Parts: sequence; C-alpha cells; structure tokens
Amino acid sequence: MEKIRVKVNGTELEVIQYPNKGESIIFLHFSGGNMAQWNGVVPYFIDKYNVVTLDLRGHGKSEKSLNGYTLDNMALDIIEVMNELKIMKAHIVGSSLGGEIAVSLAANYPEKIQSVVAEGAIQSFFGKNGVMDIPEEEIHNKKAELRSKRALKKNLEFSSIYEKIEAAKLKYIQADILWNLRFEEFELYDSIQIDDGKYTSCCPKWVIDEYLEDYWDIKFENYFNNIKCPVLMLPSEDEWEINEVKESIKNFQKQLNTSQVQVVNGGSHAYVALQYPLEFSNAIKNFYDNIK
Repeated sequence: MEKIRVKVNGTELEVIQYPNKGESIIFLHFSGGNMAQWNGVVPYFIDKYNVVTLDLRGHGKSEKSLNGYTLDNMALDIIEVMNELKIMKAHIVGSSLGGEIAVSLAANYPEKIQSVVAEGAIQSFFGKNGVMDIPEEEIHNKKAELRSKRALKKNLEFSSIYEKIEAAKLKYIQADILWNLRFEEFELYDSIQIDDGKYTSCCPKWVIDEYLEDYWDIKFENYFNNIKCPVLMLPSEDEWEINEVKESIKNFQKQLNTSQVQVVNGGSHAYVALQYPLEFSNAIKNFYDNIK
C-alpha cells in the first residue's frame, strides 16, 4: 500500500495505491464521503488488480479547493491522477457521486476507461424519470427553494470524536441501516478537529452545495449517448423499488452497447459497499468475467 499526495488540476488529493501488475481499478466514493468507504471491498481485488482509492476534491483528507466542484472537472481530477500514476486505462467503480463521475469519465475519455460500475441509481435531477419531474418553467423557483433549505443546514460540531461517532451511529440505526465496524472506520476517517477543539466532518457543507448547483442542470442521457465501454448498474434494493429509478436506469441502458443491472438485496443508497462488501465485490467480479 502506498499513500501519496497528488497535485492535479489545481488541487491536491489524498490517494492510496495498492500496486499490482494487473489491470487498474479506481474506486470513487459518494458525496460527503471518503475513501474509507472501500475498506471492506479493497481486499477482494488487490491480489489481481492495481487498486487505487482516493478522496475527491473537498472530501476526506484532500484539499478543500474553493472551486471546481462540477462533474466534468472532478472527472478531470481523476484523469490527471491516472496520468500521475502512469495508468493508461482503468476500470472505474463509483458510488452515487462517484458513479456520476465514472459516467462523465467514460463519456469524455473513452480511450482511458475500460468499464464503469455505478452503485446507486444514476438520475438527472429535473425531468422525466428524474428526482423531480416538474414543468420547465417551475425549475427556477424550485432551485431557489432548494437553496433556501440548504442554507439552513450546517456541519454539526461535537465535543469529542466519541460524541460524533455515537451521533452517526444513531443516524444509521434510525435509517434501518445496521451499524458495523466498516461504518465506524468510515466515520472516524471523516472526523476533523477544528479551531475551537470541537470535531466535525472533513467535508464542508459548501462543497456539496457547489456540486449541487452543477448537478441540478445535468442531463445524464447526454453522457450515456457517448459511452462505449461496458457498464454495470448496481442499484440498492430500496432504490429499485422506486419506479422512476427503475425507468431511468432502463432508459440509460437503451443507449449503451453493453450493460447489466444487478440489485443488491437489502442495500441502501450509497452504502452497499459498507453494508455488504462481499456481495458488492462478487457482483463486480462477475461483471468483469462476463466482459472479458
């Protein structure tokens, strides 16, 4: 395992590489997350693949750059990481935001991407089968409403790491997500001490706010039209029960030459790798076996 700081595209990222002479896999975490999301998954791949995990810009231990939080710019971050590590081509495994970045990578840099695994449903925010299907003339006001709601949110602060971890544990339990050691490692990694001695999340709220401004205008069908590599969609069970999610994925599949969908039973959006790392890893391995 090699832990390195990589200066790319105007920011500095925290990167871990597990060197191997096999094909490369780059794992990209969800919005507000960090590379510890993959702690339970990495051991299933390092014997055969050159594995890379990292903290996206503004997340984890990466630099909190003041700008650049668009989907395509964060995809460029990954391309420059690949160049720094001398990786010619890679499989991309992404969760939620990480999956969206993977889609951008495959569409814009087809010569660099061997395959995409997107855990968590890929949906445009506005439009048919999107998160919100409202008339075009209402979108401006809806964005203003969403910004107002976001303005009321803030990063919570805690007097100790123990208090922060216990609050996170309660949040997962209330969402019917079983707490385990992987969640604890993930939350510990996400803890940073601030000037007043308190602890908070490594990812500032404004980072997610910046990304949302870009995400609201994205039409993912424009990306899928340009993807040539195989794609595996890994929606969680709770997502697959939502008709709009199911229809969105099916429509994107129609634009792809090679694609598969596998539902992870019992999984919750973005947390499948933390909940069921073995099942998650096996789904990816089976996908790789089928596309060779």
